[in-house]
Amino acid sequence: MKIFIVFVFILVYSLSDCAQDSVISKIKEYHLTFTDFSPVTLQLKYKRQVSREIYFKIGLVSLMVSKNSQVLQYSNFPTENFSHSAGLEFGSEFRKHLNKKISLYHGPSLSFIYQKTISRQQDPAIIVNQQKTVAQTYRCSIPYSLGIILNLNSNILITAEVNPTINYNYHEYKSNVPLNSNTISQNINIGLDNRLVLLSIAYRL
Repeated sequence: MKIFIVFVFILVYSLSDCAQDSVISKIKEYHLTFTDFSPVTLQLKYKRQVSREIYFKIGLVSLMVSKNSQVLQYSNFPTENFSHSAGLEFGSEFRKHLNKKISLYHGPSLSFIYQKTISRQQDPAIIVNQQKTVAQTYRCSIPYSLGIILNLNSNILITAEVNPTINYNYHEYKSNVPLNSNTISQNINIGLDNRLVLLSIAYRL
């Protein structure tokens, strides 16, 4: 709770600073990020300048749809998997301009992500309504972005960032084999938000 209060305080402070710096023309940016390639996972973010070196950001994160089939070691029949996820993130960003081409930035965010995976084992020996298992994850995260911006020109940007993150995860697993085998688990972890540095391309107005 204390972390959440600190986050809200920082966000409110950064937005209120807008009224103190109304002489500048507010910049808007649209960012596209590939966070993974197997399966393809995207982020779409909108950032708006609220003062000379502070930006507000909001976006859709962890956008993914995937379908595949695999044969598990213990079975001669394929298992079909269908997964999808989506989330919402918002936060603030503080920038430091090193020169006309390069800037550094950092700032906290708050995100909510939902992911669902449905697996169906194609084994004719198993009753159809018992072939399916469902796994769902609800995640609340507080990532802190650390990044660098390269201005290719006045409109096109390339960014690279890492995100140390605190995650709260709520997992639900439902299976009909054995009958009504449902489990729920929760955990909190700290780590990086992604396996690799996040690279984004952005368009600035």
